Amino acid sequence: MAIRHIVMFKFSAEATSAQRQAVKEGLKSLKAKIPEIKAIACNTDAGLAEGNYDFCACVDFDSVEGYKAYATNEDHQTLIKETIKPILAGRSAVQIVLED
Repeated sequence: MAIRHIVMFKFSAEATSAQRQAVKEGLKSLKAKIPEIKAIACNTDAGLAEGNYDFCACVDFDSVEGYKAYATNEDHQTLIKETIKPILAGRSAVQIVLED
């Protein structure tokens, strides 16, 4: 059962462009560090509608176990603690089963 993890962030007003870029680069770098990640796409909002979140990441896994390994992975947890949380104003996430 393939799983897609979708997470959206709202950044604080004080978040710099360099900090936002560090979030993007940090998340993308996890693919090389966490073998359970099958695909990752992330970027800032395209600005097409008012009130959207600032950033979104979609991360795919072959299984629930793969997602759980990612969620608790030390590199992932360090990225959250050191890069994401310092500029985080809001977060929303969902995990869905990918159907054929």
